[in-house]
Amino acid sequence: MKWWIRAGVLLSAVVIGFWKMPVVKVGSGDKVSSSVRYVALGDSIAHGYGLPDPEKDSYVGQVGHYLEENYDYVFMANLGTNGLRSEQLLDILTNPDNNMYRKYRATLKYADIVTLSIGSNDLLHLVSLDRDLRDYIEKGDQMFREACSQFAVNFPKIIRAIHSISPEAQIYANNVYNPCGDLSGFANLHYLTERYVGLLNEAFCESGEYTIVDIKEEFDRTEESLLNMTISGRDIDPHPNKKGHARIGSKVIKAIRNGGRRKN
Repeated sequence: MKWWIRAGVLLSAVVIGFWKMPVVKVGSGDKVSSSVRYVALGDSIAHGYGLPDPEKDSYVGQVGHYLEENYDYVFMANLGTNGLRSEQLLDILTNPDNNMYRKYRATLKYADIVTLSIGSNDLLHLVSLDRDLRDYIEKGDQMFREACSQFAVNFPKIIRAIHSISPEAQIYANNVYNPCGDLSGFANLHYLTERYVGLLNEAFCESGEYTIVDIKEEFDRTEESLLNMTISGRDIDPHPNKKGHARIGSKVIKAIRNGGRRKN
């Protein structure tokens, strides 16, 4: 019988459950008679925003299902948070005064696999339909470039913080897709976002500390609609749809099967 312990348990149960499970090495994709601990970190993409059944349809849920098929015991915790930016995640992981600090560190402490989806909101929080158009014209390029530069500082610190908590964890980091990829009727907007998404993704580089999961390439090379991209009133929804999450899940699972620590 396989157990899937989800993130809603009390923190004390999290710590006890992690502590009792034997440590296993993961990455080969071979079926083993043991346990694996999977923690998902990140923003609304990890959370599964906009999906009718996030636990099943999100890429995090799909990774969990894959692990459930290959291990007898799976501990899964999805800490994805809507709207989370890189500086906020870094603060959670490193600042003892942050009210989420203890929860995140206790959950990560015994993790074998960590998936990470972060960066989109570093740019998207600057986009507002209420912002003065003149402000964008005069300061937009500088704002977006500064956001990309700050992400390049924050991201490696996040990776190091995760490893300081769980030194043996395999980290799989998704890069950032173009949220306007489905807006074919707005070529100028697509070109503009492509420029800054490209700058932001320069922070993801070949490293022995984590594996890059190239979601940008995966989304770029398909003509299929993978986003919920809608503009309704003053609301913008650039999140992956069910098909988009399926693509992300497949890429992450492939990286796990390959053993990680290289671009996938």
